[in-house]
Amino acid sequence: MSEYFCPRCGAMLSEDVLYGAGDELDCPECDERIRLQAAGVESGHLPQFVADSTEPQAVEEDPPGDRLQCRVVGEQLVLFVPPGTSGANRAMLFFAVLWLGFVSLFTAAALAAVLSEGKGNWTPLLFLSLFWLVGLGMLYFWFRGRFGKTYILVEPNRLVTKFELLGREKYREYPLGEGSRASLVESYRQNNRPVYAVSVSATSRVAKFGTFLSPEEKGWIVKRINRHLEG
Repeated sequence: MSEYFCPRCGAMLSEDVLYGAGDELDCPECDERIRLQAAGVESGHLPQFVADSTEPQAVEEDPPGDRLQCRVVGEQLVLFVPPGTSGANRAMLFFAVLWLGFVSLFTAAALAAVLSEGKGNWTPLLFLSLFWLVGLGMLYFWFRGRFGKTYILVEPNRLVTKFELLGREKYREYPLGEGSRASLVESYRQNNRPVYAVSVSATSRVAKFGTFLSPEEKGWIVKRINRHLEG
């Protein structure tokens, strides 16, 4: 029997769910309305994470844990990269909240000084706005990593990413060449220790994702993408 997956959350739909569903059903995991149709890849779009009449090739090595999902159909490799829950993700939230807390104290003190003087100097507040932007940027970076979902399509000549956050989708396509390979690259430093992201070298730019995954998940993705590109 062909396997079907929800295009919103990637959950596998069991036989009990599919039985008598007709052409449409509601995903039991996310309540998304699903139209059961054969998977296909159109220009700039990713597959709908449902199987067509061709059985996918067996994956030689299963992903670590139960969060990553991998499907291979012919020359197409599709990966579901879940939101990050690693220690680096939690540390980013802690540091962002701590940063904004200190900036709030300094801002309150500067504002009190301005109000007490009547014709106070607003320069310190303008200077502190830069620190607010840095703190809010870190908070947004954490939010993307914690709640965003990434789908990766790898073909011999291109890689397509689809990023989902708050119901919005963003696609990017990267042309691949003969020397294109996946690797781990430093994304940022935390307590003077590097935090890595998965990187795939393309002909004109580099695709990066998975910063807040566990080291085991990142290493498996790099190995799996390279195996597909070399195969």
